[in-house]
Amino acid sequence: MDVLHLTHQYAPETRGGVESYVTELVAEQRAAGLDAQVLTGTHQPRARVTLEALEVAGVPVHRLHRDDLFFDHHVKGWHPGVERVLDEFLARTRPRLVHVHQWIRLTSNVVELVKRRGLPVVLTLHDYYSSCPRAFRMRPGASACLRQLSVESCLDCVPRYGHESEAELAEGIGLFRDQMAAELGQADVLLVAVSSTAEIVGASLGIARERFHVLPLGHRESFGAVRLAPPVAGAPFRFAYWGSVGRHKGITVLIEAFRRLCAAAPAGALELHVLGGFERPEFEAELRALAQGLPLHFHGPFRSGELPALAPHAGVFPSTCLETCGLVLDECFELGLPCIVSDHGALAARAGPAALRARPGDAAHLAELMARLVAEPATWHAL
Repeated sequence: MDVLHLTHQYAPETRGGVESYVTELVAEQRAAGLDAQVLTGTHQPRARVTLEALEVAGVPVHRLHRDDLFFDHHVKGWHPGVERVLDEFLARTRPRLVHVHQWIRLTSNVVELVKRRGLPVVLTLHDYYSSCPRAFRMRPGASACLRQLSVESCLDCVPRYGHESEAELAEGIGLFRDQMAAELGQADVLLVAVSSTAEIVGASLGIARERFHVLPLGHRESFGAVRLAPPVAGAPFRFAYWGSVGRHKGITVLIEAFRRLCAAAPAGALELHVLGGFERPEFEAELRALAQGLPLHFHGPFRSGELPALAPHAGVFPSTCLETCGLVLDECFELGLPCIVSDHGALAARAGPAALRARPGDAAHLAELMARLVAEPATWHAL
């Protein structure tokens, strides 16, 4: 094997930015004659740690099933059974290079395991997991968190089962920080898509800024030469959100903003389309209840060709978390669409003058910007 990609999830079980990037990268590597394969975590546990061999679009995929539940919890980051199975797999296949994309659903010492076998490691940080025991740098009931990872910053926020002592939680935070710092420190090449990720993670883990290399994520065109038409007077203005449908993506804020917008608009003047799989059935039920009575359409998991067929007039991505790239922006640019994004993180930095910027978590401000796009054709064309 030439290249092994380690990731937390992969198609067809899930579809998202990391999956899209790894899929396209593996396709390019295999087209260049490299034996590139994927080892992925899964949401599906088994009675014992198991590696399942699959083939996805001609790519050998090894799906690793853990033997426990709630394995996204940071205190279950390290798993001795996964360590053993993964180490045996590395010994058997001897990849020439390992590209690590995530630890979740695998084990928190994957870089150490690879280096123990004397293999080189490329590590791409697709999110803030390595600098936050909550994974997304989101404090409950608040906006994105820019604190450094420490006991003082995290003790009142870290996820807990409820039976732990404060001393145990403090030790856990320190252990998490030390292990993530060790993982990043052992990588031969450390990649981020935008410089802000390096600054936040580096400050929290004590990793020098020069260790990080900024390399924008590659994106294969999804739609070819398709350019969508501008809105037309008298026809519905169609907003669209696409991607994973999770709370941290600001979906509840979007629905509240859209309700405000519809209250001030004539019937039939607006539509909102939400494309993507829901993070949990309970969240889907909550969103459907919030959307009752609105011209809002949930499409569920989708393929790229479905988006241009809807012909939206603007993308809306009101994430309340700190995004680290946002491949949806590349698709927005490709379709020639303006967008509205949260005014922090990579979305705002990457969208630049192609977007209006909303205050994170502020439904009233988001509704104002959506109304502006509808009412001002010149703004649409300028963006």
